[in-house]
Amino acid sequence: MKLNKTIALALVILLAVTTLVGCGSKEVLAATVGDIDITVTQLENAYNSSSSYASSYGYDITTDDGIAQFRDYLLDSLISSSMKVYQAKLAGITLTDEEMAAAEETAQQNYDDTVQSFVDQATQAGATNVEAYAKTLLTKALVSNKTTVKKLQASMLDDAINETLVSKHKTALLADVALTDDELLAKYAEELAAQKTAFDATPSQYFTYETYSQYGYTAPPLYVPDGFFRVRQILVADEETALLVKEKIDAGEDFEALLTEYNTDPGMSSEDYAAGYLVGDGASYVDSFLTAALALTEDGQVSDPVESDYGWHIIKRVSTEASHEIAYEDVKTTFDAYEQAAYQSEYYSDLVASWVADETLVTRYADNYAMVGLS
Repeated sequence: MKLNKTIALALVILLAVTTLVGCGSKEVLAATVGDIDITVTQLENAYNSSSSYASSYGYDITTDDGIAQFRDYLLDSLISSSMKVYQAKLAGITLTDEEMAAAEETAQQNYDDTVQSFVDQATQAGATNVEAYAKTLLTKALVSNKTTVKKLQASMLDDAINETLVSKHKTALLADVALTDDELLAKYAEELAAQKTAFDATPSQYFTYETYSQYGYTAPPLYVPDGFFRVRQILVADEETALLVKEKIDAGEDFEALLTEYNTDPGMSSEDYAAGYLVGDGASYVDSFLTAALALTEDGQVSDPVESDYGWHIIKRVSTEASHEIAYEDVKTTFDAYEQAAYQSEYYSDLVASWVADETLVTRYADNYAMVGLS
C-alpha cells in the first residue's frame, strides 16, 4: 500500500528527528536504552508527526486516555528501535566501506525526497515561486520539529547507518533459525485445514489470500472452494474491433483462433493462465470485467464487449472449477518462503521483546513525558 505524500513526509521527518544517537544529551529524557538516550523532544516530535494518523493504528486521541495510550505506543516503538541498535553495537556489528557508502547514499536520497516533497506541495498549492515557497514550508517543518537542515541530514545518515547495523545483526541472529522439512509440511496441513474452513464459509477470502500473499502478508491459497470458474478473454483497443470480434464469434468462428489473431492481453499467452483466469465473487479484477464475467452462468457462454481502462473485453466462460486442494508440491517454494519468513519474524520479535523487558537495560521516566500530547 502506498502512503500519500503528506504521511510519507511525516514519516521521513519522524525518522529523522527521532534518531537514536544517545551521546550525552542534556535534554530531558523520556527513556534510556543501555547507553542510548530518548529525549522528551524526540517523543514530542514523534507524537506531533504521527498524531494525524493515530486512528489507523487503532488509537482514539480525542480523549486523555487515548492520547496517553498512543504516546506510550510511540515510546515503546522508539525503545524497541533503540534496543535493536544497542544490541547490534553490543554484538560488535560494524559496517564495511561499501555498506557505509550505501548508507550515505540512502541518507542523501531520503533528504532529497524530503525536499522534493515540499516542492511538490508548493507546486500543488500553485505557488508563483515554487522554490521559494518550498523552502518556506521546509523551514516551518524544521522549526516545528526543533531541528535544522544540518541536523536533519546528520540524523538521516545516523538512521541509515543504524538501519544497516540492525539489518546485519538480524541476519546474523537468524542465520540458523529455520523450520525443518517436517515442520513445514505440518504447517501446510495446518494452514490447509484453516483455509478450508474459512473459504467454505466465505469463498471471496480465497482472492483476499491470493492478493495478500503476493506481498507476504498471508500464505498462498491452498484450497479452491466451490462456485468458481475460469474465463479466457480477447482484449482489444477499441469498440469497433470488439464488435467485429463478437460478430465473428456469433457467426461460429473459433474463440481461440480469434484470440490468437486479435488479443492484446499478454496473460492469455502465459502458461500460468492457459486454463483461464479464476473468477468468483471478490476476485481482483476491474469492476466491468468482473461483472461481465460473473454474469456468465454456463460454460461456453461469451459476453458482449465491455469496456475498462485496459480496453474492450470479450470474455468466455471456459470451465467450472471444482473445489480442490492445491498440492504442497505445487506451492512449496512460495509457501515455504512465507512460513520461514513468518517464523523468523516471530523469533526476532520475541527476542527484541525479551531485550526490552530487561529492566537493567531500559528505564522510562514517566513523570518527564506525562504531558506529551496533552499540552
